[in-house]
Amino acid sequence: MRFSALAAVGCLLLTPNPLARAADADLQPLQGKWIVESFDYNGNPVDVMKGAVREFKEEKYTLAPKVGDAINGIVKLDSTKNPKEIDLEINGRTLKGIYALDGDSLRMSYTLNGDERPAELVSKPDSGVVLVVHKRAK
Repeated sequence: MRFSALAAVGCLLLTPNPLARAADADLQPLQGKWIVESFDYNGNPVDVMKGAVREFKEEKYTLAPKVGDAINGIVKLDSTKNPKEIDLEINGRTLKGIYALDGDSLRMSYTLNGDERPAELVSKPDSGVVLVVHKRAK
């Protein structure tokens, strides 16, 4: 009886959580290099970020602008939400955002400061929101 209880607990621990699998459904299609086509903050273009390369490897990512230092972080997705949610962890802080992944196009919007997650993929004046549009690198 003791063995069967331990076996049951072991099975529960080894069986993947179906919700966790659903939350990571977009992680695999996200893998690889993406080129930043546009980067807006507070509704204004940030031209220095145009052409930057964002690369996803597993749950890690790097954003390398053409000028300056690369930014490294961890990405967490929840593709079960509407809109889909993305969290970018950088240097101990989390940028909360949303995203849309459509083939070779990736759009993400996130708040630079604060805990509010944007509700739409836009960057309006004085919103503190970033909108980044990427195309998959060929």
